[in-house]
Amino acid sequence: MSFCDVIVPGPWWNSLTYELPANESALPGSRISVPVGRGRRIGWIEGVTSAPPADGKFVLRKAGPILDPAPLLAPRMLSLLQWGGKTFLCGTGEMIQTALPGPFLSKKTPVDLPGPQERPAGGEYREFPLYLQNDGERWARASAELEENTPFLALFPEQTSAEAFHAFLPLSLREKTLLWPSTGGAALLKAWRTARGGEWTGVVGGPGAVFAPLPALSCIFVDEESSGGYRSYKWPYLHSRTLAGRRARLEGALLLLGGRIPSSRLYLRCRPKFQNPPRRGMVKFVDMKKGIASESPGVSGTLPLTAPFLEETQKCLEQGRTALWLLDRKGYAGEVACEECGNPVWCKACGSVMAWEERKGRLRCSSCGALAPLPEVCPICRGVLLRGKRPGLEALYTAARSTAPSDLPVLLKEDQNIRGKKNRRALKASFSKGGIVAGTRSVLSLCDLLDVGFAGWIDADAEARRVAFQAKFTAYSMAWESLWRGNGKEDRVLVLQSRRPGSGWQKALLSGWEVFWRQELKERKELDLPPFFFLLEVKAPSQESKESIMAALEKGGLVPMDPGDPALRFWISVKSLAGVAEMLAPFYSIGNSTAGFPEISVWID
Repeated sequence: MSFCDVIVPGPWWNSLTYELPANESALPGSRISVPVGRGRRIGWIEGVTSAPPADGKFVLRKAGPILDPAPLLAPRMLSLLQWGGKTFLCGTGEMIQTALPGPFLSKKTPVDLPGPQERPAGGEYREFPLYLQNDGERWARASAELEENTPFLALFPEQTSAEAFHAFLPLSLREKTLLWPSTGGAALLKAWRTARGGEWTGVVGGPGAVFAPLPALSCIFVDEESSGGYRSYKWPYLHSRTLAGRRARLEGALLLLGGRIPSSRLYLRCRPKFQNPPRRGMVKFVDMKKGIASESPGVSGTLPLTAPFLEETQKCLEQGRTALWLLDRKGYAGEVACEECGNPVWCKACGSVMAWEERKGRLRCSSCGALAPLPEVCPICRGVLLRGKRPGLEALYTAARSTAPSDLPVLLKEDQNIRGKKNRRALKASFSKGGIVAGTRSVLSLCDLLDVGFAGWIDADAEARRVAFQAKFTAYSMAWESLWRGNGKEDRVLVLQSRRPGSGWQKALLSGWEVFWRQELKERKELDLPPFFFLLEVKAPSQESKESIMAALEKGGLVPMDPGDPALRFWISVKSLAGVAEMLAPFYSIGNSTAGFPEISVWID
């Protein structure tokens, strides 16, 4: 008689133990049908043993049958998913659901996979930093390393960047390299099968390509490793760059970490040297208090446009180039608040502030994206006087349209679909003689497509004012990307409108990110913040659960930080994840399914 521990995909951390059917040959990573409650589920064998559980006060149910002739998860991939479940405090089951195509999770029919399952790991793990502002120079260095170290995996924070790098590769290498799909369905299933079958020398893709099942890897390249695009913004909250680093260690591969600016953890580890500061006149700091106030009906607050901002926009348009107007605030207004009680309208799903989308007549959560109709009365006090606050992109579009000549296009980035070659060609053609594009930080991706001669931040302080430990880095990295990304960077001008122009983090734009990180890391170390500590954001399923979790952590010697808003969230700073995982494990037992499970976001750097 033999027994197996089975991972049933879901939010619980514990595996379930079953008795294996007689004469079944089971290997870790295999799919198996198991009884759960009154039904049956597809599970994944984590381990097999001949000894029953030590506590024999229960009757083990029988598992089976095994669904596939060979394990779908090769040993190193299974190890990666187990490690990710522990590191991101989400459990191996959630990792499996994220990593694999949907049919493997729902279909009970056998999956006959071609080719080798997994080849022996390569040589010794190595790590090499590659931080250069010029994309072409950095990509040329990276592609040379990939040619020498195959098979390889190349990751990018955006699918458009992955597509551009794939096209950048030498033809002899590109023909043997798979561009990993950004969507699921049949395309993902086909990519998974062919990669697992060893049909490709390399895989290039977005963050999800970190799970591409190549039989072996000699090199992993992570470009723009400091980008927030590698971090998932829905549960489970994973970080693909961190998973790529772990995978490189498991494979014994070379890990290339590159970009225009390093993350805090990589700067602390590698101490890469900064090169090529901006030339004189490339960056301009402007006092936004001296701007012309642009008011919007129904919204308190203004969008100031200064003379230098408008002058540089005009110069750019006269040269037949594209100007980017950046404001990291979607919608017509950043929030809708009651004039009587002062409370904003909160998202019912996550407790964040709801932005006002005037053109679609609705509210959208600035955090989770949940939609809601415009309320007629205040949800708190039932007052009827509701007003928008902090004008957003829809209000900015009106100002941009009045600035540009009538024969030039003005575009709100959120209104334009730039996926697919046809849409990108159409957009490029429409801006062949210049124009203005207004948008959030995502508008910077157009630097790869259009000739951008000017980038202007309407309110450079907005991102740095956010109540988040990495707010200054986010603001700095966005401004840095505005300078160096894509086409036209040789003579591009960056204007930062600010209440304190040229002070604080902005000064380091003139001297480089080494200066920024030296000061920022000094402050973070004093406050026990990443990368020196891990910062955990916990969202409890209920108030009762929140109080129980906080009590358990306090009993274990930790000090939860509860800002009170949003109501169900709190924070913890820890030096190691192992201890806190042990304290939290009881809240992720399968027996807690009715009460719900906490959602934890682990901030590493």
